[in-house]
Amino acid sequence: MVENHTQDEVETDNENGFSRRRFLTTSGTLAGMGLFGGIGTRTVTAASADVGIYRNWRVREASKVWKRGYRGRPDRTIGLTDTGIEARHPDLGPWNGILIGFNNKDPDDDGDSDHPWSKPFLKGGNDPFADIDPANVTAQTPKVVGWYDANDQYGELGDAPRDQNGHGSHVSSIMAGSGRASAIDFDTVQKDEPHAILAAGDVLTYEVEAQAGTGVYASVYGEFIGLVIEGPDGQTLDRTDFQEGDATVIDDKGLDGSNIVADTPTVHTSGTATYTVYVRPKTGETVATGRAERVSVGAFLDPQETTGDRTAAGGSSVHSGLAPNQSLVGLGGLSDPTLDLGKNAEWFADTFNLRSINMSWGYLGGAPIGAGGGTLSFGVVEAIKKMAHGGILTVAAAGNSNTPANGNSAPAVADEAISVVSTGPFDGIVDYSSGGLGAVDEDELDYYLKPDVTAPGGASTDLINAAKNGDPSKLESEQPPIRDYIEKAGTSMASPYTNGIAGLVAQAMEFDAPDSIALPAPDETDFNDVMRLKQVLLTTASETVFTAAPYHKAHTPTYEFGGRDPYEGYGRVNPDAAVDAVSRELTGTTAETVGLYIPDDSRAVAGYVAPDPSVLEVSVDFSHLSGGNKDAAKGNPHIDLFVYDAEYPSEHGEPNIVAKAQGIEGNASVQFAAVETNDEGEITDGGTYYVVAKLVDIPGVFNSFDVQAHFDLSVETVTDLIVRGTRTDDGSAFTAGQTDQIDIEIHADTPVIVRDRVPREWDVLEEPSDVSKVVPAPDGQSNFVYFDRNGDGATNAEDATIDHSYTYFAEAPSETGDYEFGPVEVTTDVYKTRSDREWVAVSGTAETNAVVGQSTNA
Repeated sequence: MVENHTQDEVETDNENGFSRRRFLTTSGTLAGMGLFGGIGTRTVTAASADVGIYRNWRVREASKVWKRGYRGRPDRTIGLTDTGIEARHPDLGPWNGILIGFNNKDPDDDGDSDHPWSKPFLKGGNDPFADIDPANVTAQTPKVVGWYDANDQYGELGDAPRDQNGHGSHVSSIMAGSGRASAIDFDTVQKDEPHAILAAGDVLTYEVEAQAGTGVYASVYGEFIGLVIEGPDGQTLDRTDFQEGDATVIDDKGLDGSNIVADTPTVHTSGTATYTVYVRPKTGETVATGRAERVSVGAFLDPQETTGDRTAAGGSSVHSGLAPNQSLVGLGGLSDPTLDLGKNAEWFADTFNLRSINMSWGYLGGAPIGAGGGTLSFGVVEAIKKMAHGGILTVAAAGNSNTPANGNSAPAVADEAISVVSTGPFDGIVDYSSGGLGAVDEDELDYYLKPDVTAPGGASTDLINAAKNGDPSKLESEQPPIRDYIEKAGTSMASPYTNGIAGLVAQAMEFDAPDSIALPAPDETDFNDVMRLKQVLLTTASETVFTAAPYHKAHTPTYEFGGRDPYEGYGRVNPDAAVDAVSRELTGTTAETVGLYIPDDSRAVAGYVAPDPSVLEVSVDFSHLSGGNKDAAKGNPHIDLFVYDAEYPSEHGEPNIVAKAQGIEGNASVQFAAVETNDEGEITDGGTYYVVAKLVDIPGVFNSFDVQAHFDLSVETVTDLIVRGTRTDDGSAFTAGQTDQIDIEIHADTPVIVRDRVPREWDVLEEPSDVSKVVPAPDGQSNFVYFDRNGDGATNAEDATIDHSYTYFAEAPSETGDYEFGPVEVTTDVYKTRSDREWVAVSGTAETNAVVGQSTNA
């Protein structure tokens, strides 16, 4: 994240940096323990096309979505307001020559022609997509389709997209880089498994033949290993040795079994030349013994002759973005263009088919808990609201201020935006990342909470590799090749990761989702559509309190059973589950797998159901564990099951839970009433719902272990019971000690009895109310509230009827947080004991209330 007009200190421009990745398929005894100094040049066989494990982890995770057919679309865009964009880099170009200008007009006729300007227009062409054929993408297909520099006023813009800082180019590369500059030439790839212990002075040497105008890469799995790539004249072009002075703290969790990547553009000017890769122990004040497990080296293709990862036929790239085929709109100036976007949101959405915008910047200092985060920078927050109403989703960096009381200022604090926290490679929240914040809605003065999700942003010893900018003041021929990559870390890197996923999900929603939840074309997208897109990313995120337990730094989340945690929001974003939620219809029983061997394993699985009015049962039934480390597991997996209302998110686009169940031993089941009604209460259809199963824990093992949990996911129609209901209360935000009146209405086509679910922290008041008893729920997070219809002080068959109306009161706790009420549940098993009854969740009766922990009592 960049502070407004200030480069954030967390992001380092360390050309000698590195990325460390764990690899766990070895067992400890190394076949190469006899290999020592003077090893010399290795002779290895040519590699097959399978080099997946040697690529950037971002690419490995995104490729799961690409295999489903979603890479973004060149006739749709995602954008950013940032320091600029280097369109001369092959991953971010070419540019189509179109600039965005504003007429020099005084909109208020008051003599003041400052921002926001009016009447945007295009310069350099009338159609941003004139040179784009989605069915025929080539290396020459434009990538940047519009450029706007907010600091160059009155339309006198620069000649082309440039980046004085490099931050915006790095961000663009993460969310939508094509990977053309790092597309692998498989004819040159070598793979080796030396299993070698390397002491001081030991080195493994590999030679790579590369064409001029391409590049060279090396990727190694091991421990305490450094890489050096030398050019034909012996000049060091890239190195990954970790010096103790490079960071204040050595991350010992990043030093075991890590994947280290080095790469460089070629420097010779014609023909073929030999580049040398050295694998050796890391250097520094302390000389360590290294271990080299697996090695891959090779050359890149000419970026002018490949589409990279834009197409399946373009070849595999090392450093692509999440949505490599999505076009980009670049807006330079950090906060300045945000105001212009807000004023002209519909024009930008219509002209550029703009789906979402990334904002990896923020104001210094953030805002304290309980303060009006939005009101401190009202213009930006109001602009984000206007963008949402114009059809554009905002994804923003939570901030690098380290504490929950300092961060999530504008733009991340906006209730319409997705606020993103940064993690390391194994989902652990990094120490610099900002946490939760109580904010005030700029319109209604209601409290709400942030952040929303987490995504990879990098730690001090595990940086994010993406495109490097060139010198904007020089011609490309006057400087080193603009094909290089650079490593940075920050919530700035986590936010575009999420924005890239938003582009992929928007593609799936527009072209493959059922009509009830499909996104319309960008020029027809409205506020409700944007909130539905936001909800998909939040509902399919997964909690990490157990799976990433060893990797959390200063912030440790708590298990919220699908609720919002103050440090990670709803959890780690999952691109494959998010796309599946909107494009995969679930029927009958399917075999599913989740696991800890990330990024290859899925953390969650998802799909949608669109039934006729009925009662559906959704269940998870654990089968077995697999994987090389399965014997380390101490028990069955914990898999939580959720059903969400896909058509109608909760306020601010947050998850609307219809039903949920804990699968502490791997088994979970819920029944819910699938019914949709109109404003008159008439039944129209069964509605559309997301079904998501999330891996919460496998006892004894954590992320990076090779362990997978297999289970059956079943969706079945149980009965044709028709039940519908509503919940109303005094608001959606409360202060400590404040009392909330809750009113429940239930209507069924057969007699039922009713109970509600209340967060355990809230005190249910006995008087005045229709409550007969409050009983702890098995989830440990909530209480069941049973109702008495006839006034006899009990909930039994005498209370069974088709129409119910109840009122009760609950007092807000002192702890700041989001608290989920409901869903209301009904049962027809009126003559059975409480423990033997089967309960059905009623759609539309769940609500999340925010509490800001400050008492209003005198």
